[in-house]
Amino acid sequence: MGVVRRLFLNFKTSFFLGWKIESNWTDPFLFTIYSLAKPLSSSFILIIMYLIITRGKIGLTFPHLLIGNALHLYTANVLFGMAWAVIDDREFYETLKYIYISPVNLFIYLTGRGFAKFITTSVSVGILIFVSFTFFKLSLNPIAGWFIILPLFFILGVFSLFIIGYFFAGLNFLIAKNGWFLTQSATGIFLLFTGAIFPLDVFPPFLRNIGYFIPQTIWMDGMRKILLGTGWNSLTKDMSILTLTKILLIQNVVYFVLVTLFFSVSLFVARRNGLIDQKTLD
Repeated sequence: MGVVRRLFLNFKTSFFLGWKIESNWTDPFLFTIYSLAKPLSSSFILIIMYLIITRGKIGLTFPHLLIGNALHLYTANVLFGMAWAVIDDREFYETLKYIYISPVNLFIYLTGRGFAKFITTSVSVGILIFVSFTFFKLSLNPIAGWFIILPLFFILGVFSLFIIGYFFAGLNFLIAKNGWFLTQSATGIFLLFTGAIFPLDVFPPFLRNIGYFIPQTIWMDGMRKILLGTGWNSLTKDMSILTLTKILLIQNVVYFVLVTLFFSVSLFVARRNGLIDQKTLD
């Protein structure tokens, strides 16, 4: 119990630290506006583009696009938040070396920092889905037992987000000032190859297969199937939610093992080469 309690305290402290870093530059009202304005505006721009292209017609693909785009907000914010924490603490606050030598577990520390992003993003996602489905008078068609399956499948998908976040955080231990650019570019790649805004069927087969190896692809299509009754991509459209859950669970286990090894090697290399306390943005 002592180990569990210590890890929980590490997580709680890291979460509050991340929350303070995110919100201490202004009053709560302005912070709320800022936190919601960017993700919601980018999502509504995409919705307006869709309506212009379809000349105002709300097709069957529109709810799929809304859910995929909303879930991608988690990918963009949690992934970037965890990866940016390394650069932020190393380059600006110059505290990464102290965190490294402290008793705090870096995995737990980054989890807490990412969870702060997850909380703010959840508010944006909730508002986006509620406003979009209400304004356009869209209806959900959930599968039987969705209220039990939804939270379990959602948690599996969130776990996959943090796994990918660990990978880019480990990568940023080894990269200089361009690490933030790499992470932001990766979120754009995930937008394309996870089927967030259009089905993977539009890609050639070799590119399409890349998308199916990304856990977020299975997560988004599974969430669509749970809430709308059907998937979007041809490979997963006819799969049951139980099959999708098994695939996502296997991907999470495999990626977690690989990313944990990569993260540990990255820390070892960074320490050996003196990269933990480097400053590259001067």
